[in-house]
Amino acid sequence: MFVSGLEPLAAAQAVWSSPVEIDLCVAGPSETARDTARFAVAGRPVRMVSEPLLAARRAGESDITVAAREADALLALYSLDARAALVVWDELEKDGPGPIVLDEWRLLDRAERIDLALPLP
Repeated sequence: MFVSGLEPLAAAQAVWSSPVEIDLCVAGPSETARDTARFAVAGRPVRMVSEPLLAARRAGESDITVAAREADALLALYSLDARAALVVWDELEKDGPGPIVLDEWRLLDRAERIDLALPLP
């Protein structure tokens, strides 16, 4: 499940309503994302990891660079050993309310689609 660090209540709701117990929480490097992650899994025995690829857009960072970093982040998340993970991005662009839920195949598909859309170096 992917949530924004700016939405701690949505993150907590995602954890509470998950049909599978969250066993890993990956947070962006910002204090806001880490605080949201801690709040969302409060009182649960969940392994916590910080991932710099989940950082907010940096000043001057191009759309291409942001997309490449997102694809790299998705591949890094795929490589982690977890049944169900809460992923707290520093910033998360999404179309509607609530968390974004991806199974492992959709995670890989999304990473591949982003990668294929990037211009060749």
